[in-house]
Amino acid sequence: MSAGEGAVTSVEVRYTPTAADFREAFAAWARRTVAGRRARRATYVMAAGATAGAGLLAVVGGVALLPAVLLAVFALLVVLALPGLRVRRVMRVVADKGEFRVVLDDYGVVVSTAASVTELGWPDQCYHLETPGMFLLLGGSEETGVVTMLPKRGTEDVRRLGELIDRHAAALVLD
Repeated sequence: MSAGEGAVTSVEVRYTPTAADFREAFAAWARRTVAGRRARRATYVMAAGATAGAGLLAVVGGVALLPAVLLAVFALLVVLALPGLRVRRVMRVVADKGEFRVVLDDYGVVVSTAASVTELGWPDQCYHLETPGMFLLLGGSEETGVVTMLPKRGTEDVRRLGELIDRHAAALVLD
Protein backbone atom coordinates (compact mmCIF):
# COMPACT_ATOMS: atom_id res chain seq x y z
CA MET A 1 0.00 0.00 0.00
CA SER A 2 1.44 3.39 -1.00
CA ALA A 3 1.60 6.31 1.42
CA GLY A 4 -1.60 7.94 0.01
CA GLU A 5 -3.72 4.79 -0.23
CA GLY A 6 -6.26 4.22 2.49
CA ALA A 7 -6.00 7.79 3.75
CA VAL A 8 -9.28 9.64 4.10
CA THR A 9 -9.35 13.08 2.56
CA SER A 10 -11.26 15.63 4.60
CA VAL A 11 -11.93 19.34 4.22
CA GLU A 12 -13.48 21.65 6.78
CA VAL A 13 -15.63 24.65 5.91
CA ARG A 14 -16.52 27.16 8.67
CA TYR A 15 -18.83 30.09 8.06
CA THR A 16 -21.62 32.18 9.45
CA PRO A 17 -24.36 32.39 6.81
CA THR A 18 -25.18 35.79 5.35
CA ALA A 19 -28.14 37.03 3.33
CA ALA A 20 -25.80 37.29 0.32
CA ASP A 21 -24.95 33.57 0.68
CA PHE A 22 -28.62 32.63 0.55
CA ARG A 23 -29.34 34.96 -2.37
CA GLU A 24 -26.49 33.36 -4.33
CA ALA A 25 -27.55 29.83 -3.39
CA PHE A 26 -31.24 30.34 -4.20
CA ALA A 27 -30.43 32.04 -7.51
CA ALA A 28 -28.13 29.18 -8.58
CA TRP A 29 -30.71 26.60 -7.49
CA ALA A 30 -33.47 28.42 -9.42
CA ARG A 31 -31.38 28.66 -12.60
CA ARG A 32 -29.68 25.30 -12.65
CA THR A 33 -32.02 22.66 -11.22
CA VAL A 34 -35.22 21.18 -12.59
CA ALA A 35 -37.09 22.00 -9.37
CA GLY A 36 -35.76 25.56 -9.34
CA ARG A 37 -36.71 26.24 -12.94
CA ARG A 38 -40.14 24.73 -12.33
CA ALA A 39 -40.73 26.91 -9.26
CA ARG A 40 -39.56 30.04 -11.06
CA ARG A 41 -41.78 29.25 -14.06
CA ALA A 42 -44.79 28.68 -11.79
CA THR A 43 -44.25 32.07 -10.13
CA TYR A 44 -44.09 33.81 -13.51
CA VAL A 45 -47.19 31.99 -14.76
CA MET A 46 -49.15 33.01 -11.65
CA ALA A 47 -48.09 36.64 -12.06
CA ALA A 48 -48.96 36.62 -15.76
CA GLY A 49 -52.31 34.98 -14.96
CA ALA A 50 -53.11 37.61 -12.33
CA THR A 51 -52.16 40.38 -14.75
CA ALA A 52 -54.24 38.86 -17.56
CA GLY A 53 -57.13 38.37 -15.15
CA ALA A 54 -56.91 42.01 -14.11
CA GLY A 55 -56.98 43.06 -17.76
CA LEU A 56 -59.97 40.84 -18.48
CA LEU A 57 -61.82 42.24 -15.48
CA ALA A 58 -61.22 45.74 -16.74
CA VAL A 59 -62.22 45.05 -20.35
CA VAL A 60 -64.93 42.40 -20.14
CA GLY A 61 -66.20 42.62 -16.59
CA GLY A 62 -66.74 46.34 -16.56
CA VAL A 63 -64.57 46.72 -13.46
CA ALA A 64 -63.06 50.15 -13.09
CA LEU A 65 -59.56 50.46 -14.49
CA LEU A 66 -57.95 51.43 -11.18
CA PRO A 67 -58.71 48.14 -9.33
CA ALA A 68 -57.52 46.14 -12.35
CA VAL A 69 -54.26 48.09 -12.52
CA LEU A 70 -53.79 47.72 -8.76
CA LEU A 71 -54.23 43.94 -9.05
CA ALA A 72 -51.64 43.77 -11.84
CA VAL A 73 -49.18 45.93 -9.85
CA PHE A 74 -49.74 43.76 -6.76
CA ALA A 75 -48.96 40.59 -8.78
CA LEU A 76 -45.75 42.17 -10.07
CA LEU A 77 -44.70 43.25 -6.57
CA VAL A 78 -45.28 39.75 -5.22
CA VAL A 79 -43.06 38.25 -7.93
CA LEU A 80 -40.33 40.79 -7.24
CA ALA A 81 -40.56 40.46 -3.44
CA LEU A 82 -40.58 36.65 -3.18
CA PRO A 83 -36.80 36.10 -3.36
CA GLY A 84 -36.13 38.71 -0.67
CA LEU A 85 -38.87 37.35 1.59
CA ARG A 86 -37.47 33.85 1.22
CA VAL A 87 -33.98 35.04 2.23
CA ARG A 88 -35.38 36.91 5.26
CA ARG A 89 -37.31 33.81 6.38
CA VAL A 90 -34.24 31.58 6.14
CA MET A 91 -32.04 34.16 7.90
CA ARG A 92 -34.49 34.18 10.83
CA VAL A 93 -34.24 30.39 11.04
CA VAL A 94 -30.41 30.27 11.02
CA ALA A 95 -29.80 33.39 13.13
CA ASP A 96 -29.56 31.51 16.44
CA LYS A 97 -27.44 28.67 15.04
CA GLY A 98 -24.22 30.71 14.94
CA GLU A 99 -21.24 29.43 13.01
CA PHE A 100 -21.70 26.44 10.70
CA ARG A 101 -18.91 23.86 10.65
CA VAL A 102 -19.07 21.44 7.75
CA VAL A 103 -16.63 18.55 7.49
CA LEU A 104 -16.54 16.69 4.20
CA ASP A 105 -14.63 13.46 3.74
CA ASP A 106 -14.74 10.34 1.61
CA TYR A 107 -17.64 9.00 3.68
CA GLY A 108 -19.97 11.99 3.61
CA VAL A 109 -20.79 15.38 5.05
CA VAL A 110 -21.26 16.41 8.69
CA VAL A 111 -22.89 19.79 9.34
CA SER A 112 -22.54 21.09 12.91
CA THR A 113 -24.02 24.22 14.47
CA ALA A 114 -24.62 25.38 18.03
CA ALA A 115 -28.07 23.77 17.79
CA SER A 116 -27.54 20.49 15.92
CA VAL A 117 -25.35 17.99 14.12
CA THR A 118 -26.47 16.42 10.84
CA GLU A 119 -24.64 13.61 9.09
CA LEU A 120 -25.25 12.92 5.41
CA GLY A 121 -23.69 10.23 3.26
CA TRP A 122 -22.69 11.08 -0.30
CA PRO A 123 -25.77 9.29 -1.70
CA ASP A 124 -27.82 11.90 0.22
CA GLN A 125 -25.87 14.75 -1.45
CA CYS A 126 -25.24 13.29 -4.89
CA TYR A 127 -25.31 16.47 -7.02
CA HIS A 128 -23.48 19.77 -6.79
CA LEU A 129 -23.37 23.24 -8.29
CA GLU A 130 -20.51 25.70 -8.22
CA THR A 131 -20.95 29.46 -8.23
CA PRO A 132 -18.22 32.11 -8.01
CA GLY A 133 -18.61 32.23 -4.22
CA MET A 134 -19.68 28.75 -3.14
CA PHE A 135 -20.35 25.10 -3.77
CA LEU A 136 -23.89 23.81 -3.28
CA LEU A 137 -24.54 20.17 -2.49
CA LEU A 138 -27.98 18.99 -3.60
CA GLY A 139 -29.69 16.02 -2.07
CA GLY A 140 -31.65 13.16 -3.54
CA SER A 141 -32.27 13.91 -7.19
CA GLU A 142 -31.86 16.81 -9.58
CA GLU A 143 -35.47 17.73 -8.79
CA THR A 144 -34.98 18.16 -5.06
CA GLY A 145 -34.70 21.34 -3.06
CA VAL A 146 -32.37 20.08 -0.31
CA VAL A 147 -29.24 22.22 -0.34
CA THR A 148 -26.02 22.31 1.71
CA MET A 149 -24.17 25.61 1.22
CA LEU A 150 -20.38 25.64 1.27
CA PRO A 151 -19.10 29.22 0.87
CA LYS A 152 -15.57 29.22 -0.52
CA ARG A 153 -14.54 31.88 2.00
CA GLY A 154 -14.99 29.24 4.74
CA THR A 155 -12.04 27.07 3.77
CA GLU A 156 -8.35 27.63 3.19
CA ASP A 157 -8.16 25.04 0.40
CA VAL A 158 -10.88 25.66 -2.19
CA ARG A 159 -9.12 23.45 -4.74
CA ARG A 160 -9.13 20.41 -2.44
CA LEU A 161 -12.77 21.08 -1.51
CA GLY A 162 -13.73 21.17 -5.19
CA GLU A 163 -11.81 17.97 -5.93
CA LEU A 164 -13.47 16.12 -3.03
CA ILE A 165 -16.93 17.25 -4.11
CA ASP A 166 -16.24 16.34 -7.77
CA ARG A 167 -15.15 12.87 -6.70
CA HIS A 168 -18.41 12.14 -4.85
CA ALA A 169 -21.17 14.30 -6.39
CA ALA A 170 -22.16 14.81 -10.02
CA ALA A 171 -21.99 18.37 -11.30
CA LEU A 172 -25.20 19.92 -12.57
CA VAL A 173 -24.57 22.07 -15.60
CA LEU A 174 -26.90 24.54 -17.26
CA ASP A 175 -28.49 22.85 -20.25
